[in-house]
Amino acid sequence: MLLALALAAGFIHPTPTPAAGLPASVYQARRAAVLKALGGCAAVVASQGAVNGITEDYRQDGDFYWLTGINEPGAWLEFSPSSRYRKVRLYLKSRDPEAERWTGPRAAIVPALAEKYGVDQVKRGKPAFVTEAAQSGCVAIIAPLEDAEDQRDDVTLSRKASAAAGVRLDSQRALLGKLRSAHAKEEIALMQRAIAITRAGHEAAAHATVAGVSERDVQTQLEYAFFSNGGTGLSYSSIVGSGENGAVLHWDQNSRLLREGDLVVVDAAAEYGRYAADVTRTYPVSGHFNEEQAKAYRAVYQAQEEIFAKVRAGVSMEELQRTAEESLRRAGYLDKFIHGFGHFVGLEVHDAGDYEGPLPVGAIITVEPGVYLPERGFGIRIEDELLVTAGGYELLTRDFPRKLEEVEAWVATARK
Repeated sequence: MLLALALAAGFIHPTPTPAAGLPASVYQARRAAVLKALGGCAAVVASQGAVNGITEDYRQDGDFYWLTGINEPGAWLEFSPSSRYRKVRLYLKSRDPEAERWTGPRAAIVPALAEKYGVDQVKRGKPAFVTEAAQSGCVAIIAPLEDAEDQRDDVTLSRKASAAAGVRLDSQRALLGKLRSAHAKEEIALMQRAIAITRAGHEAAAHATVAGVSERDVQTQLEYAFFSNGGTGLSYSSIVGSGENGAVLHWDQNSRLLREGDLVVVDAAAEYGRYAADVTRTYPVSGHFNEEQAKAYRAVYQAQEEIFAKVRAGVSMEELQRTAEESLRRAGYLDKFIHGFGHFVGLEVHDAGDYEGPLPVGAIITVEPGVYLPERGFGIRIEDELLVTAGGYELLTRDFPRKLEEVEAWVATARK
């Protein structure tokens, strides 16, 4: 009875069933592609998650999650192409009965666990790896380096194993990025769902961008809409920049009060089933862009259109960047465009991918030119997501108003 009353009052929204994990067969196919690309070299990848993600306590890094679907620290994945029966081994950290009283019991190592994860064997601890290196004759470093000091555990272990076994060290650091950027249909479906949820949040934001409220108020409304529509997390910390704050690319204080005449840059998106979305819209507080604002908005929109026209499999991100710059140069705003035109999206909002090489079919990228005029008290950014197809592209965010007149109409409709 109480639940029914709460639902009727609008205090509780029933949410869809949480996103189901991808089947083990998907991860098996990914690992098979890695094994094939290794050319006989052994390789190892360590979990490199971050403590305290945006909406979770532990967030696995994209490479390890893409390969395994596992979100726990201390795990390792070992590739042994020369092995007949144990080509892929998964290592999980040792059990701790005292810790598990706080965090919950962990599975015992039984054959069914290997079947669950789709690997040849599951063990506990850390791989020795020297034996595999010696049998394979070479060791491949397939994970990107974290920083100049090469602090990734898997990179360090690969180098030590190569030296100890006296075998060749092969650098294939771009391998996982290239494989991850060509999304399969299961991934695309999750990202489309994340985009649909994100649209509900932006509609709430369009409704909330009125004079007198704070940027934080707008953020609260849009994030509530994300989660009440089934979002499983935030793709990144929500950016709500009004007035001069809209000219700060990653404004995160969200503390200013909105005023008549302001533009509000809302760069915020939901995550669904670990897959990210990334959308930005610029909303006029008064409901209409003034002449100066409209001129800049149309220049950004035109830059988007020209980039869209160039997107196809085989084009590079660098080529598309030049297109964005040339468009805004002609419009007289090049010196006010201070960032890249876009990036790959997937398991991370800024996902792995080759920025110099050709875009593959299945890549999902953002197109987000912007113009920033802090001296005039506003910034403008329009950000959409595109799926690269064999024949060009599909605009995944087509249900978001994008033209100036459409945005004004959406704001007016949302506030009725």
